[in-house]
Amino acid sequence: MSQETAERGKSSSFTTDVDLTNLVVIAGLTAVLFAGALAIGEGLGEIPPDIDWKAFFVVYTVIVFVPWGTPTITAAVGATMAEGILDFFEGLEPDEPFGWAGYIVGFTIAGYFMKDPSDTVKLAIGAVLGGFIQFAIEGLSLVLISGDALSVYLTSLAGNTLTHGVILGAIPLIPVVSALQGRMERVLAPAAQQSE
Repeated sequence: MSQETAERGKSSSFTTDVDLTNLVVIAGLTAVLFAGALAIGEGLGEIPPDIDWKAFFVVYTVIVFVPWGTPTITAAVGATMAEGILDFFEGLEPDEPFGWAGYIVGFTIAGYFMKDPSDTVKLAIGAVLGGFIQFAIEGLSLVLISGDALSVYLTSLAGNTLTHGVILGAIPLIPVVSALQGRMERVLAPAAQQSE
């Protein structure tokens, strides 16, 4: 593990001193990668009542390798932009803002647990918690807008936590982070250096 990674894992301070150009790069990279993953997931279809396949580990991987703070929120915004663009092409619905808010809050909170790439337990907790929070917020639209029963909401919440947080979250995240450790820091080095 590199010295920068070790220090970042120990730091709990919220980083705000990152150059705007680096934040744009983080958002753009996250948006492009997640849009590709979402497009593949759409091909897998949906499990009733409202359980889908979204590769959250793609966003989590970026989040792991950027400093905790503004860069984490920027990655969450990038993921939200990817979802929003795909929603636009599929046809916007009144419940979309719930999902977008869920992405920003879920990925940001997940990022808090993902500050140390070598701590696989916290990576897994962050991944599952991020998937849970994202759909907990998005799924409120099932009850508030669609008028579905609470049981539909809870079933979808459990299913999406499993698909987003575990199957396409924690399980692929841990080996991907392990494989990219030492490589990804070089790609995102300007953002990491800005925070020090």
